Amino acid sequence: MALSSASKELRDALRARMLKRIEELKLSPKDAAETMGFDRQQMWRFKAGEDRYSFDRLVAAAAGLGLEVRVAAVRPWGGGD
Repeated sequence: MALSSASKELRDALRARMLKRIEELKLSPKDAAETMGFDRQQMWRFKAGEDRYSFDRLVAAAAGLGLEVRVAAVRPWGGGD
């Protein structure tokens, strides 16, 4: 599944926060996978940094870790519109 490069930065930031949360909770890879709704292979790919997951999928997994994801759409300054 080809994922948009426009959202890659957003997915990368969320992934980094999720990895930090896993460390904070001191979860084993198995427990983290179960909490996030991933199987063993998906967890391995996630930790390896493979960009395979949609933003929606990552948000659902983050919720399993107790994270709340907020996204704001703002107009860039000086856009002239």
